[in-house]
Amino acid sequence: MLRKSVLFFVAAVLLSGCDFFSTREFRFKPSEIRSLSGLSAPGDSVSYRVTESLWDAAADTRTKILSRRRLVFTFLGDSLDGTDTLKILSLSIRDDSAGTLLENSVRLVRFTREGVLLNTVEAGGGARFFPLKASASAAADSSAYLALPALLVQGWNDTRSLGVLTVRREQVTVDTLSYQGHLEESWGIKETVLDGNTVLSEGLFLYGVSGLLKADQTWGGFDWRDANGSSPAKVELRRSLERL
Repeated sequence: MLRKSVLFFVAAVLLSGCDFFSTREFRFKPSEIRSLSGLSAPGDSVSYRVTESLWDAAADTRTKILSRRRLVFTFLGDSLDGTDTLKILSLSIRDDSAGTLLENSVRLVRFTREGVLLNTVEAGGGARFFPLKASASAAADSSAYLALPALLVQGWNDTRSLGVLTVRREQVTVDTLSYQGHLEESWGIKETVLDGNTVLSEGLFLYGVSGLLKADQTWGGFDWRDANGSSPAKVELRRSLERL
């Protein structure tokens, strides 16, 4: 009898964190990827929080937060380019705590059979935050970039040249994330940027029905100088992005 009581107690402890009777909606991973899903009518917006920080590579601890930004993409309307329809998006970047506007620019997004293409209308540093992950030229025009395939399948991978760099993307995992009160099964896309055989950066991007939900990028061996001009221990630059 005592043995059964102990077994029941252990089982209760192990299962205490599980919610088998959750009533939250579950949304399966999509076959068609839309990084900025939810922008269907003019005025619709999608928001992200981006944190950039320095980490001690050896101790795997954060040593300094460089910035926290709030990114808001707003759908302004459609623009025709031949037979294609481009989505006109504004991108505003604000300081996450103070709300100060740091940058405001416009982007054109094109969905084609070749994948998702991003065209820049106004120059600006905000391109590094763009969730479509532009990094491999889809044409001779350097302002158009292939980001993702039109249809994503298990085991998808792609390797392309970007100038002197090589960009490799591959579907490596499937994860379930909590977002706005429901659960979303999401594709995990690993991205590696190489200079020859040297890895410059690595990242993992998670895409669900609502688009890009989370991303983490790391730049190893980041050259950082403190206020005195000296170089501390080896650090990594990390950027994390979460959809709000």
